[in-house]
Amino acid sequence: MSDSQPDESSPAPELDEARVAAWLVAHPEFAARHPEAFEAQHIGHDSQGATSLIERQVARLRQTNRELAERFEDLAATARVNEERVVQLNRVARIMVGACDTDALIQALTDSLQTHFEIDAVYVGLDGTAAADVQAIQSLDEHAPARDALIHVTRRGKPICGELSKAQAAALFPHAGEPALASAAFIPLGISCVRGAIVLASRDAKRFTPEMGPLFIELFGALLTATLARLLGDRAVA
Repeated sequence: MSDSQPDESSPAPELDEARVAAWLVAHPEFAARHPEAFEAQHIGHDSQGATSLIERQVARLRQTNRELAERFEDLAATARVNEERVVQLNRVARIMVGACDTDALIQALTDSLQTHFEIDAVYVGLDGTAAADVQAIQSLDEHAPARDALIHVTRRGKPICGELSKAQAAALFPHAGEPALASAAFIPLGISCVRGAIVLASRDAKRFTPEMGPLFIELFGALLTATLARLLGDRAVA
């Protein structure tokens, strides 16, 4: 046997599958030059025995397309929700900008929130005496039952969405009737500190949840605070 001739009895070197796969990815033209290599490839299929590599690739592309379509639909749905929220926020902003009377403002906001936001009841309360002559705003004196119902939002100073307890519902909405109010958005009011809150309540337990994004609710609270400062004076919400 010549030294230059390979030893046919020597075992063929083992190939590393990862290196083979990486090489094929780096040389996509290989399939075009050697179609016979891919014609011999079959990949097991759960229900129909074997399927060709091309069929497998097509199936993977279809799955990828479905996943991309689902992601796109999720993004589109989120965009539609955000667009509707902007429309709703603009609607209440117009009411606030044109308000000249506090009682009329709260009534107009309540009507709009019930009609367009699926809100069943609205509560507005403020500390101090600045709003004493305003019937639509409740006074949060130290003995008011509503003060305890709002303690979590006044201490946090940020909007809170979630379950409305029976005790909170009784303190804030004693005449709500049945079915009971089940969830609410607690929105603080105040410029430099919390001076009160507006509470948007719903009979739907899933209308307000802790997972809700706070951006639009925070903007709503800021707009109402600025409007009340204009109508009642800065000291009412300072």
